[in-house]
Amino acid sequence: MSLDISTIKEEFLPQILMYASPQMYVSAPRYGMTFYSADSHEHPGYEFMLPLTDMPLIRIDEKIIHGYRNHIIPINPGQDHGVSGKMDKVKFINLFYTEDFLKEIIYDAFREVPAGFNNDNYPVSPELFTMINMFIKECIKNTPEKSAILGNLSRTIAILIYRTTKKNMTTLQWGKPFNADTLKIEKVVGYIKDNYKNGCSLEELSELAGVSRFHLIRIFREYMGKTPYEYLLEVRLENAKLMLLQEETSITDICFECGFNNMSHFIRMFKKKIGISPSIYRSFSRIEQ
Repeated sequence: MSLDISTIKEEFLPQILMYASPQMYVSAPRYGMTFYSADSHEHPGYEFMLPLTDMPLIRIDEKIIHGYRNHIIPINPGQDHGVSGKMDKVKFINLFYTEDFLKEIIYDAFREVPAGFNNDNYPVSPELFTMINMFIKECIKNTPEKSAILGNLSRTIAILIYRTTKKNMTTLQWGKPFNADTLKIEKVVGYIKDNYKNGCSLEELSELAGVSRFHLIRIFREYMGKTPYEYLLEVRLENAKLMLLQEETSITDICFECGFNNMSHFIRMFKKKIGISPSIYRSFSRIEQ
C-alpha cells in the first residue's frame, strides 16, 4: 500500500519540499510557514511532527499542544489535527507512515503491535535527526541502490521514533510497580524536560513532588537509574548535541541556551559524557552531513 499525500492542502504545496519512498515520506517547508487561522484535517496513516521552532498552537482533536522545538509529536491515524490560530514563520518537519507499514516495522523490531501514541512532546535524539537527513539526501539521488537504502532508513527512523516515544526512560521501564511514587517521578521528569534551561534545583524539584530532597533522590534513582541532577545534565547535553547540528548557533550561545552557567563547565561536562569537545562534535556532524 502506497502513501496518499492528497491530505496536504493544495495552497501549501508550492511551499513544501517532499521526500518520498513508497510507504513513508518526509515533508518540510522551504522556509518559515505562516498559518493565518485555525484549520485542521485528518488522514489514515501515522504522522510525526517535528517542530524546528516553537509552535504554540498545534491542535490534535480538541487538545491544544505547545510544540517545542526539537521535539517530536505523534499523531495517530484518523485524528483530527492542525492549528488553532495564527502562527508566524514556523519551521517543522513532518514524517508520514502508512498504518500497516509502521505496525509491521514495530512488530518486527519489538514483537508488539503499537497502541495509540500519546499526543505529547518527546525530545528528538541527534541520531534520529541524522537518519532523517540521510533519508532526505538519499531521496534526491538517482542510484540503483536508492530504493533499498530508503527502505532501511524508513525502518530505522520508525524504530528510533518508537524507542523515543514508547521505550524511553521517562516511561519508567525499571520493573517497578505503578504507585504514588511513579506519578511523582513522572511529574519531575516532565518538569525537567520543560525547564532544563533554568536552575531546576533539588529544592524546587522536591517541592514539586511533595517529598523531601533525600526521598526524591532515592525514588528517582530507583525508577530512573540516576539522580535528578544526572538526568538534568543528560537532558541539557542531548539538547546541546541537537543545537550543535545547526550551523547558525554559536557554541557560546548553545552553552547558555542549554542551562550551563559558563563555557568551561559546559565543555568539561560535554567531554566527560560524550567523549569529545562540543567543537569536535560539531566538526564530525559537518562531515556526516
